[in-house]
Amino acid sequence: MSEFSNRRVIVVGLGISGFAAARALLALGAHVRVTESSSGSGIDERAAALSDEGADVETGGHDLTRLDADVAVVSPGIPPHSHAIRALEEAGVTIISEVELAYRLAQCDFLAVTGTNGKTTTTSLLAQILEAGGVRATAAGNIGTPLVDAVRSMGPGDAIALEVSSFQLEKIERFRPRVAVLLNVSEDHTDWHGSFDAYVEAKARIFMNQTANDVFVVNADDPVAIGMARAARSRVIPFSATRVPGDGIGVRDGYLVYRERRILSVDEVPLPGIAGLQDIAAAAAAALEYGVEAEAVVRAAKGFRPLHHRLEVVAEAGGVTYINDSKATNPHATLTAVRSLSDVVLIAGGRSKGIDLAPLAGTVPPVVAVVALGEAAAELATIFAPLVPVTRVETMPEAVSAARKYAKRAGSVLLSPGCASLDMFKNYAERGEAFERAVRAAIAPAGEAREETSGE
Repeated sequence: MSEFSNRRVIVVGLGISGFAAARALLALGAHVRVTESSSGSGIDERAAALSDEGADVETGGHDLTRLDADVAVVSPGIPPHSHAIRALEEAGVTIISEVELAYRLAQCDFLAVTGTNGKTTTTSLLAQILEAGGVRATAAGNIGTPLVDAVRSMGPGDAIALEVSSFQLEKIERFRPRVAVLLNVSEDHTDWHGSFDAYVEAKARIFMNQTANDVFVVNADDPVAIGMARAARSRVIPFSATRVPGDGIGVRDGYLVYRERRILSVDEVPLPGIAGLQDIAAAAAAALEYGVEAEAVVRAAKGFRPLHHRLEVVAEAGGVTYINDSKATNPHATLTAVRSLSDVVLIAGGRSKGIDLAPLAGTVPPVVAVVALGEAAAELATIFAPLVPVTRVETMPEAVSAARKYAKRAGSVLLSPGCASLDMFKNYAERGEAFERAVRAAIAPAGEAREETSGE
């Protein structure tokens, strides 16, 4: 008998994750009610399918008078300050995240990755290292298969490399990963959590239930992250992209080094810059501590390709490299992106999410000029005007055109916004695609050769 059998469960949100959760709960014998604030073709199709399977489904709004339930499962995109969540809390309903539900249903191991930046790349790379090492593994969470679906197809001895956000960690109770990874912590999502301290507390929950038998992999070069590690009961393994920390993994003399053994040359790492070295070090540490052989790290790293919209080279023309880093939605990500580049023309801006953008001034140098767009354009102009030339624009084609005028041979034009995309685009992917189109349109008329790389 499942702990959810005959229990009343409300699923809040009918996206892909909510749909998977509701179906799993129905299969376990729960009495499921689904509530979704929006409607549309995709939502309506999922609602009809769940109704056919016996769920009580409402779309187009939440009926807050019908909250009689034992448990509520909240989809990742539902803000904690939403009316539905507040009403459930006031009604005394136990609220858990999709991650917590999946953990309770799982028989496999979890290797969980969180951080302000780099989660998706590190999680994808970790899954590939595990597979190269003979472990049946998959990447899930905010990438790939919905987590609840993934755990239902995985058994004992299998492993899930899990990308987990601060939103999901806020609503865990028992979730205990065998290996937890904290990549970095910087100001982000203060509009969601209310304060930086609350954001840090949410991130720290990734190791909340770990014991001395588990592993916590943490960035030795991030003061906030390494400070959080002091509270961990698990075995702490530090990583670094610039040195080899004691009892950890890092870079020395051009090699990734683990327990005084050279694993691979940094020249073989297919990810650019300091950020790429941090991602490979973290993923390697997690896999090696889980028990995978070092040779698996080498095989997976050599075959890995950068993800779409994350420090992805779009074109090289006239001696200038055009780089799409649209996934950089906070200043920390942008600062990391420019660290290994030179003569950078930075295209930045968007919706700041209440984050202080002043740290972006730290990109100078290597940033030599800035093109600002979106809601944050005026703030960016104020920050950068005393330091480098700044041009404000309204559209992405205008941004690329302006950037080309500043670009230097052997330098780069970098889209790394440091802000969210929702003021002008549906998401960061749409923003990145707009940049790619604008670049190709700008360089094609001159007949300039270009080299493109795939994010697939």
